[in-house]
Amino acid sequence: MANEASVTDQFVRREIEKFHVKYDEQGSSNPEISKALKGASKQGGTGIGKPEFVMQIEDYLLVIEDKRGNDKLINFENHGIAKDVLSLSGYAVNGAVHYAHHIINKTVSFDEVIAIGITGDEESHYIQPVLVNKTDDKISEKVLPKITDLQKLHPDNINEWYSINVLGELSNEQKRIFELQNVSKELHEDLRNYASLEGENKATVISAILLALNEKTFKAIDLIGDDTKKDGMRIIEAVETYINREGVMPQAKTDILLNKFAFLKTNVRLNEINSSLGMTPLRYFTNKLNSKVIHHFKQNTNYDILGNFYGEFVKYGGSDGNGLGIVLTPHHITTLMAELIDILPSDYVLDPACGSGAFLISAMNLMTSKAKNKDEIKHIKEHQLLGIEMQEKMFTVATTNMILRGDGKSNLQLADMFYITGQEMQDKKVNKILFNPPYSQGKTDKTLTEISFIKHALDMLVVGGKLAVIVPQSTMVGKSKEEKEYKKKILENHTLEIVITTNKDTFHGVGTNPVIAVFEAGKPHPENKKVKFINFEDDGYIVRKHIGLVDDGTADEKRKILFDVINGDNEDYTTKFMVKSTIKAEDEWLHSFFYFNDEIPTDEEFEKSIADYLTFQFDMYTHGRGYLFDEVDDEK
Repeated sequence: MANEASVTDQFVRREIEKFHVKYDEQGSSNPEISKALKGASKQGGTGIGKPEFVMQIEDYLLVIEDKRGNDKLINFENHGIAKDVLSLSGYAVNGAVHYAHHIINKTVSFDEVIAIGITGDEESHYIQPVLVNKTDDKISEKVLPKITDLQKLHPDNINEWYSINVLGELSNEQKRIFELQNVSKELHEDLRNYASLEGENKATVISAILLALNEKTFKAIDLIGDDTKKDGMRIIEAVETYINREGVMPQAKTDILLNKFAFLKTNVRLNEINSSLGMTPLRYFTNKLNSKVIHHFKQNTNYDILGNFYGEFVKYGGSDGNGLGIVLTPHHITTLMAELIDILPSDYVLDPACGSGAFLISAMNLMTSKAKNKDEIKHIKEHQLLGIEMQEKMFTVATTNMILRGDGKSNLQLADMFYITGQEMQDKKVNKILFNPPYSQGKTDKTLTEISFIKHALDMLVVGGKLAVIVPQSTMVGKSKEEKEYKKKILENHTLEIVITTNKDTFHGVGTNPVIAVFEAGKPHPENKKVKFINFEDDGYIVRKHIGLVDDGTADEKRKILFDVINGDNEDYTTKFMVKSTIKAEDEWLHSFFYFNDEIPTDEEFEKSIADYLTFQFDMYTHGRGYLFDEVDDEK
């Protein structure tokens, strides 16, 4: 029977063997390192130091120490990582850092070591790296963000991990996003300067060209500015040929799309040769999209490329975009929500206000990644992803988005979700819903508040189905008479499971403080049911100037903690992070409502709370919800 230490050793060994690099146990075969470990005993004597694992990956030297108990990861003292004998022998990180110091001090070849402490086993573990390096004869230690998976240090991944966590650079995914953001800004200017287009028409042109580029008979060199057959006509013919050949949509939906693209045939500026470009703007846009954008759709990224292009195109338009309640959901949130309701390959997923299709993209990627074979993937793409969108322009973007992602049969409907019965969706076996309802639609009509969207969406699910929705915090307050009634009806028929307060910068630039709520459909909320209210404002994402919201290197670890707490695998949390409570319809379904902080705040904390409240109040007034701060007479 394996002893406690060997269980962790075996787990670490299995992970290291996936690296396919030479490694040593209980010492090093490198003569210089082996010599440096003489006199490096953790017991404080002159014995030989024996690290659990030592390996070199390219120019990176890794020293690993492990312990069975997760409470034995690291021990700090006032000035940093403790160096006393009990800490060196009792804690994984402390021991690894101890060996790193000896190697750096006593070798010429190594002035930097990645010391790694690992505790636990395959099911539950912590991995804590520390950078130990020598600069100007002084050794420093930098505790890096925890990693959830040792494969982050795999030879294929370690350069990216090091650049993000040590050098503070962007990840490859973030670099791709940054590049696409720059392309969207370029296209925004190009479409205006060379074609005099504004707002939604920009997105329509881009959608048509991207679809045309998927048609194998379509070539940019054929766009010659011919008056007999205009470039716009060639693009639309390519789109129609591609859709018909692939069979991705019924004719009625194809007609909607082609009608939306029709102006490409008649717009003079788009089809005439521009003297400064030496070609038509349509050919110029086609070349740019072909070289800089189209390949990104084949990389299974969760980043909503077309949706973010649309957001860039309309954000300067006074009557478009956010004025219509269009708030694009960041890709790390769409994936988080898909994971919160455990989307599986067998599920039928609906977004009843699908916008550009971001949630369906995340659901598709998650489902296909778990699928057993190609037939299952084909069925997922053809039958199991459904969307409803009432705005024709967004329907066009979403349809294009799904086709470009390999959606084998677009199951999107151009309709108002309130005109589609719950039974109609239940008949289509919908058991999972992800969505972000239009914001600020209930200023005057209380039937269009976010809580009413949630209520109707829940009625679309089969019994036991799960819904995850992201809405402003005010939705969970429900102060008006109408909103209270919706909340009451929800609890009479459905169960609230989780409410997560998210990062205030989630919708950076929009000014909305959001929460994610998870419901189970068709089961009345039990009176003794304790809902999990979580404060996840510190999610590892920060706003970086000129780029926007990015992972600061800790997002993976913080997401793991979130799920461990939700699933009951981690009981080491305070009520500041999660509170469990029974609820009533008239309660505010928020962590801040149920959390009681009995600590006396500092002046800085008090000032921050006041600032946060004033920001929230301003946000509510600008979104027509100033009544939240007024006394409400329930008799009226």
